[in-house]
Amino acid sequence: MKPSIFLNDMLTKGAILGGVMAASAIVEMMMLYYGGNTAWLTAMTVEVLVVVALYIWLTLRFTKGYAKLVLAEREKMPYFSYGSGLSYVISISMLAGVITALGSYMFRHYIIGFENYMTANVKLIQDVLSQTEVPASMVGTYEQLFKAMQSQDEPSLISTLFSSVTNYLLAGTFVGLIVAAITKREPKIFDNQNEQ
Repeated sequence: MKPSIFLNDMLTKGAILGGVMAASAIVEMMMLYYGGNTAWLTAMTVEVLVVVALYIWLTLRFTKGYAKLVLAEREKMPYFSYGSGLSYVISISMLAGVITALGSYMFRHYIIGFENYMTANVKLIQDVLSQTEVPASMVGTYEQLFKAMQSQDEPSLISTLFSSVTNYLLAGTFVGLIVAAITKREPKIFDNQNEQ
C-alpha cells in the first residue's frame, strides 16, 4: 500500500475532525463567557454529549472510508487489519487535538482574554454553589479557591497543545479499540484454492 494513501486521508479527515472539535471548544467557551449560569451549564452538558457522539460517528465513518481505500489497493488479497484501523483513529485524533488546541488557545487568548475566561469560570461555580447549601466552614476554602483560579498564569501554547494532544490520544485509543474491531477485514487466503 502506498504511504501517501494513509497520509493524505489522515491529514484530510484529521483536519475535518479537528475543525469540528475546535468549533465545539469555542462554542463551549462562548457559552461559559456569555452565559455563565446553571442554565447554560445544562446547555453545555447537552452540547458535550452531542459532540462526543459526533466524534465517535465521524471516526467510524472516516475509518470505514479509509478501509475501502486500503481494500481497493490490495485487490489480490484484500484485508484491513485491526492495527491499521487503530493507528488511523489515533492519528486523526491526535491531529484533531492539535487543531482544537490551536483554535481554543487563539480564541481564549485573543478574543476573550484569559483573565475574563477565568472570571467567567469563577462566576459559574459561584452560581452553582449559590443554589446549594454551603457549610460555613467551607466558605473560606471556596474563597481561597476562587482567588487561586483568578490569579493563576495563562497556560502557554505548548502546554495547551500537549494537554489537548494527550487527551485526544487517550480518546482516540479508547474509541479506536472499538472502531478497529468493527472495520477490520481478515484476508480470505483460501478463496483462490477453493475456486480451483
